Order: sequence, then C-alpha cells, then structure tokens
Amino acid sequence: MIRYIKGTIEEMKRVTWLNGSETSRDTSYVVVTSILFSSFLALADFLIGIGIKFLMNK
Repeated sequence: MIRYIKGTIEEMKRVTWLNGSETSRDTSYVVVTSILFSSFLALADFLIGIGIKFLMNK
C-alpha cells in the first residue's frame, strides 16, 4: 500500500497543471457549451410536445 501511495505521489508531480487563466477559459467553454446544448434540448422538447399535442387532437 505504501508503494502505491508513493507511486501516486510521484505520478502527480509529473502532471502538467493548468494555470488560473487556462482554467477560467476552459470553464467558460464548458458553461457556454452546456447552456447552448440545454437550450437546444429545451427547444426540441417543446417542439416535440407541440407535435404530439397536435397529433393527439386529430
């Protein structure tokens, strides 16, 4: 178990971590993409709901 923890610590030292501006930029990409995708899904759900109501009333 000790060997595993030491190996994990050594591996974490080799990781290239993002700086603050890169993290902020990437976070904003994720937020914008999530908003766009959820808007698309909401619109698709709304239109499908209208279509189903239209078909049910015929």
